[in-house]
Amino acid sequence: MNTIETHTLELIGEDPSNPDVFVDTMDGMKPIRDSINDAIEEISMLTGCYSEKYYLSLRKNRNFYRLDFSFGSCAWITDVWLVSQKCRLEQTDLIKLVNYNPRWLYDNGPCRSYFQVGLNNIGVWPAPASDTDMLEISIVTIPDRYEESTDRIKLRRNWEMAAAHYATGEYYASRGDAKTAIYHHNNYLKKMGIDVQYPVSAETINQFQTQKEPWAKATG
Repeated sequence: MNTIETHTLELIGEDPSNPDVFVDTMDGMKPIRDSINDAIEEISMLTGCYSEKYYLSLRKNRNFYRLDFSFGSCAWITDVWLVSQKCRLEQTDLIKLVNYNPRWLYDNGPCRSYFQVGLNNIGVWPAPASDTDMLEISIVTIPDRYEESTDRIKLRRNWEMAAAHYATGEYYASRGDAKTAIYHHNNYLKKMGIDVQYPVSAETINQFQTQKEPWAKATG
């Protein structure tokens, strides 16, 4: 049982050393681990905290490429560097390319732009004129879902309690206790610092305020 699972069981009211319902087995902990995995994926998407370099060899007259990851999956691409030309590619999309030139698939030469297609696919324009170019791609990734307590969890330590509150909120939501679920979800937002970015209601205006003692009133 890992640290996040222990925190989640404590928030639910279970004894991590001797749980009554969520015993420390794959089947017993599956609901908790599914919720924790959901939390890790959401935190990774919100923060973009995990990134890696991906090196892609280009092929002559080929516009589309699949990105194969050993671990995790692609969330979004942050930067693409054309190694041979020592230049950064501009991000574009299919609609822009079609408006620029309906026959853009027939263009070839040094790559100038890239675009993402789905989760694990990337396109370049124009198509490379040779097989000698290479791309260095910076990618924000989402870690793989863990299945056992011994699996490595890619989550920063200061976000572990946020993930625990997320999982606890899902637990109470599944039991129909909306009030307690909202309480833990709000704690999750506070731990992540998300609640300060958006007002509680449309009428709320965030502003600076100091807590001072009131002025003394005149007497006599």
